[in-house]
This record gives sequence, structure tokens and C-alpha cells, in this order.
Amino acid sequence: MSKDKKIDPRADMLMGSMRSMGYSFESAVADIIDNSITAKCSTVKIMFPNTPLDDLAVGILDDGIGMSKDVLVDAMRYGSIASEDKRDEYDLGRFGLGLKSASLSQCKILTVISYHDGNMVAYSWDYNYILQKKDWIAKELHIEEILRLPYIEELRIQGKGTLVLWQDFDILHKSSEGLVFDALNDMKMRLDDALTLIFHRFLSANKNKLSIYINNHKVRPQDPFLESHPKTTTKKERSIAIQDTTGIERHIRIKPFVLPYITDLSDKDRKLIGGIENLRLRQGFYIYRNNRLIIWGTWFGMKPRAELTKNARIRVDIPNSLDDIWSIDVKKQSASIPKRIQQQLKNTVIQALDISTTKQTHRGRKEKIDDDRDYIWERFQDRNKSFYYQINRDSKLFQFIRDKMTDDDFYLLQMLLNEVEKNLPIQQMYIDKSNEKITIQESDQRLDEVLEIGTSMAKSIMSFTNRPYSDIVDDLMKSEPLCNFPQVRETLLIRLNNEVN
Repeated sequence: MSKDKKIDPRADMLMGSMRSMGYSFESAVADIIDNSITAKCSTVKIMFPNTPLDDLAVGILDDGIGMSKDVLVDAMRYGSIASEDKRDEYDLGRFGLGLKSASLSQCKILTVISYHDGNMVAYSWDYNYILQKKDWIAKELHIEEILRLPYIEELRIQGKGTLVLWQDFDILHKSSEGLVFDALNDMKMRLDDALTLIFHRFLSANKNKLSIYINNHKVRPQDPFLESHPKTTTKKERSIAIQDTTGIERHIRIKPFVLPYITDLSDKDRKLIGGIENLRLRQGFYIYRNNRLIIWGTWFGMKPRAELTKNARIRVDIPNSLDDIWSIDVKKQSASIPKRIQQQLKNTVIQALDISTTKQTHRGRKEKIDDDRDYIWERFQDRNKSFYYQINRDSKLFQFIRDKMTDDDFYLLQMLLNEVEKNLPIQQMYIDKSNEKITIQESDQRLDEVLEIGTSMAKSIMSFTNRPYSDIVDDLMKSEPLCNFPQVRETLLIRLNNEVN
């Protein structure tokens, strides 16, 4: 007969492992704010040091209901609430790990001070102390110790709420080569951009509105859908019924949006959507859980990002009772679509993409070409029957290069291409063409250059597909520049055959 054997996890090893869960600074702060919202706060203040001489600490203060000593002790416990337990429908937590795992992913010392019913209590997890004691021992702070903590005066004056304090930024110290203050200053700038989007519905709410401050700066909400813009295309919201793991029917709400054309956007509109340089990156699904944005800027593999669909966004609202079905992770940074509703969502995607494509090409209709070649340049006609030219951002060559770049590098490439398109020397080209003085400079190495392009693109495609390499080559030969050099096909096939064999 089997016997029960209690095996306690090693505190130093487990806590150390959980510090490496992959939280970004922004997602860690957002996780703390989730707790503040659950505590029915109206204001959150995120406090950073103002000078290198200040305590290098970050404080997250809310004016919520606060916690008694017993409640705070439970909040400091790892796994304080089972993820399967029934929770309040507005609860933004799930695993009972967020406060601890998010905080200690950024620092070695987490201290939580709460002011409730006239009493101030504080507990601290100190990873240095855990390494020494090798046991789950939190520190209970005396009032004298509490009053010496950074930012404590803000909580004391407020008279209620909770202050989460981060100290000893060991990971940041290593990555910044000791320049922790400068690194925190950079984090402060990035944090503003993240919170304006993640909590935009709370920040712009008419009822129970949330205010967030970073030091003295008030965070202003973004609006990724530009709902109030007269030229935003919206479709009727629909509801999809789905059973949770207990068999209870829940509802997911879905609403597609297509943003206006860029020229219809004011400077204020562009700021509201987070800048036009992010349009392409932010197309796709926006998944909300109790109004809190979880994941955005992805089509979940249903469709690749494309230039003509960059204005399409689909808002999806899910209740916290479907966390497990949507595979919401601890960090609230990822999710996956349940298979049982994928087809229904795919139909919505197709509809939104069709609208976005139509809206984009209405201003600049691409002239039809009889063949099926994949051209580098595209010719468009505007409403005045005039023509303009743009780099084809859906071409295979462009997509291949884009996939090799970071988002920052791609932003710079877009900046360059936009200026190239807007500054074509059309008048001089017309004069030169009229005088038959235009020629295409082709170097002696041009065939080799095109062959190298084809080889690189084919190898990249072969790395994620089982298609015959001959089919891949035939497909690539329809794209510029390869289609202009049919003689490279045989050499390319020989190269790939040698690679395979």
C-alpha cells in the first residue's frame, strides 16, 4: 500500500526559479495594478526616484480598501488562491502568484505595507534572507521600520490603501552595468506607453474611473479603436456562447473595428492609437479580460500581418471564468483561442480584413496587371484619377526582409521607404526618359546577387515547410527580382538539391 510523503519545496531554489518567469518591467507593474483595481481603488501612484541620490526604490501606491494583518499575510503567501476557485467576476487575479512573482522578477526585496482601519502593517519577502535561511520566512516589520521606508509618507497621509515597494534591483544592476537610476528612468518612459494601452478602458471609464500617475505625470488613455472617430468602421458586436470547465454557459463578446485612412487622422488621433508607426504591428485581436487588455497585435496564426490590413482590429471580451480555456498565463501576457470557437472568430477576421483592404485601396486603387507576378513596386490610382507608386510591402522579398528585422529596425526601414516613395525625382525622370537617357544599372555581378537573394529566401521557406523545393523555387520565380532573371532557376534548383542531399 502506498504511503503519503510530504515533500516541501526548497524555498531558495523555488523562489529563485520563479524570479525567472519572464515578466517585463511593464507587465510586472501591470500585475500589481490589477490587485489595486480588485481592491476598489480610484488612484494608483507609481513612484520612481528623482535623482541618483534618492533611494533606488519603486513604489506602487493605491487608495483601495487596504488589508488587515491576516489578509496581508495570506496575500504574501505563494498560491494564496487556487486558480480553479470561484472568484469575484471582477477579480483580475488568477493563480495567487502575481504580487510575489511579478515583484521578485524585478527586485530582491518586496515589501507590502497596507493601511486598513487605522492600522498600518507590513511584510517583506527578502530573497537575500531566503538564500540565507533556506526556508519560507517573510519578515514582519515593526512600525519604526515601516516609517523609514521610501514613499511611506504618501501612504501615511492618504490614510488608507496599500504600498508595494520594490528594492535591490539586482537584475537591472547587471544589465545596466550598475547604472540602476538611469535604467529606471528608461523604464519609467516605457511604462507610460504600456499602461496607457493595457488599462485604457479603466482610464477612460465614465463610472469607477481609474487614475494612474507616474511620479507627477498623469497617464492618459489610448484608444486603439478610435471609437469616437466618424470615419472608423465598426461592425455590430456579437456574442459567442461557450461552456466553462464546470459546464456553465459563458459568453464572449466580439466587435470588429477598421480605423480610418491615415490622412483622415489628426495629430490627436495618431497619439490616441499609439502612433502611426505602430499601425502594422498593432493590427489583429485585442483580448480583454474584465476590461483589462491581455494580448494584442496578433492574428493567432489566422492571417499574417499585412500592409493593407494594418487598420483592422478585433476586440474580444472574455470573463475570468474562462481563463483556463483561453490559457491565460500567470504573467497575463499570452493567451490562445479555444478550438471550439476558432472558426467563428476566423469568419469575423475575414470580414474585418476585407473591409480594411477595401478602405486602403479606395484611396489608392492598385492597377490590375494581367500576370500573377509579385512586383516590388505597386501603382495606385487616387480619387482624382492620378497615379502614385509605393513599395509593395506584401511582396515576398519585403516580407522576407521584414521577418529578419527587429521591430525597431523595421520602424526605421519604414521611415526610409516612406521618404523614398514621397521623394521620387519624377520630373527629372520624365525629362531623362523623354531624352531616352534612362537606363537600369546592372553590374556584372547582378546574376550572382539575384541568385543569392533566391537562395536565402528559399532556405528560409524550407526551414518551416515540407513543400518540395522545386515548388518553392517555382513560386519564387514569380517574384521580382527573380522573375526578371529566368536563367537563375536551374542553378537555384541545383543549389537547393545539394542542400537537401
